[in-house]
This record gives sequence, C-alpha cells and structure tokens, in this order.
Amino acid sequence: MNGMNALLYLFTLYILECVGLRDLKIHVPVAVRSGSILRMNCTYDLENTALYSIKWYLRDQEFYRYVPKESPPTRVFPMPGIIVNVQESDENKVTIVNVQRELTGYYKCEVSADAPLFHTGIKTKLTYVTNEPSSPPTLQSNRMKYSAGDLINVSCIAGESYPAVNISWFLNNQTAETMKSVRINTVFEHKDKVTEMVVMRSYLITRASTLLFPTGRIKVMCEISQFDLYKSSSEIELVDNAPPKSAQVIAPSLSPHSTGKAPKLQNWASITFMLFIANTKLL
Repeated sequence: MNGMNALLYLFTLYILECVGLRDLKIHVPVAVRSGSILRMNCTYDLENTALYSIKWYLRDQEFYRYVPKESPPTRVFPMPGIIVNVQESDENKVTIVNVQRELTGYYKCEVSADAPLFHTGIKTKLTYVTNEPSSPPTLQSNRMKYSAGDLINVSCIAGESYPAVNISWFLNNQTAETMKSVRINTVFEHKDKVTEMVVMRSYLITRASTLLFPTGRIKVMCEISQFDLYKSSSEIELVDNAPPKSAQVIAPSLSPHSTGKAPKLQNWASITFMLFIANTKLL
C-alpha cells in the first residue's frame, strides 16, 4: 500500500509539472536612446493555470507589479529615474518613459502561476540607454602628402558618448581592419568617473606604397556607430607626393630638305656662278 501511495504521489507530481508555467521569454531592446521610451514584454504559457503575479525588476529592485486578483491590479514602486506609463503596462508588458542613461542595466521579469503549484519563472536581459556623440568624428593626420615608404599615422576622435562607440576604418571604401599592412589601435581617450561618458580615439598606422596609392590618392574614412541607433563618419584624402612622370620626348623626323644636302647644293651653285664671271672677263 505504501508503494502504491508513493507511485500515486509521483504520478500526481508529474501531472502537475506538465501543467504550469512554460515558454517564458523576455523581450527587451538591446539599446534605446536617452529621453526615449523603453518598452519591455514578457511572454509565457500558463497552460490553463491562472496568473498569480508578474513582477519587473531593474538590478534586483522591483519597480512594477501586476496581480490580477488585486484592485487595482497594477502597482508601481518608487525608483529613481523610472517613470512607468501605467496605461501602457499590463500582465505582459511594461512601458517606461523618458529613460536616462542611469537606467542602463539588467531587467528581470518574474512570472508566478497561481495555486496549486505557484510555479515561478525568471528571465533577465541587459539593455543600454545611450548618449550619442554630438558631432561627427574628427580626423587628424601627421601629413597630407606622402612618398613611398613614409609612415602614415591618422587618428580618429569620437566625442563624448555612452557607452563607447565602435570605430571602423576604411581605405578607398575597403575595410582597413582586414589589410595585413595596416595596424589599428583603439583606446579610451577619457572616461568621466561620475557620468561614465567616454571619449574614444583610434589610430590607423601603415606605410605609403603603390598598393595604397594606385591612383596617386587614397581616401581615409573613420566611421563611428552605436548599436543600430547611431552612425556617423568623416574622411580625408591623402595624396602621393611623388613627382609626375615626365613624358618621353621624341625628336621630330627630318624632311629630305633638312638633311644637310641643301647647303651643299647652294655651295656648288655659288662656285659655278663665280667661274662663269671669270670666263666672261677673259673673253
């Protein structure tokens, strides 16, 4: 009998496990701009079990709760920087307006099923609230004209942003990072300890060669980006300093009248004329 009770108990647990919270997923954007709206969503399948509660957290601090059995079902807990639009929030979604950089962090959705099991599931995801640079990147080069073998050193400075921007280089519209002769070094130029705003600087270093200057000019472009929210670029043109090749000078062909024969004929005519005068005097 004890064995039968144990089997019945295990079977009951199995049945209860099969009906409850399933397929819990959290949908949070990777990044949103500062001052915009952050919309987050939690989807789940309770499999005919009632919802007991859904709770939202930022860095483990609860700021929103939805309990269907309570009236009103929604509750908002004070948290610096978080302004919940209750009309746009329910048992699945929560909407935060006018988000600021300080709201960057891990958001957590906690869903609990009602009796008898009160299954609880948790999903977490990181989102960034960004501040983009106020202007395009600035390019600086040690020289604008180069000869073969000269060191090319171009720097790209991205203005203050949060988080740090990605920096990409292009030479004549080709990705420079894949070129073996090019070295790229990207560093933090400055980081504010309070605001966490950062200034990024990247260097492109290579040697001038005919491969880089196939047409005597090369376009250097620096592109900065933040997720899929922001992209900007600047470019400069470097010129090969080598002097232009002089055209081969070909002497004009001489005509038969300019071969030197004409002066000889003219001399014979003069001699003949002098002999004629001399003979006339003798007569």
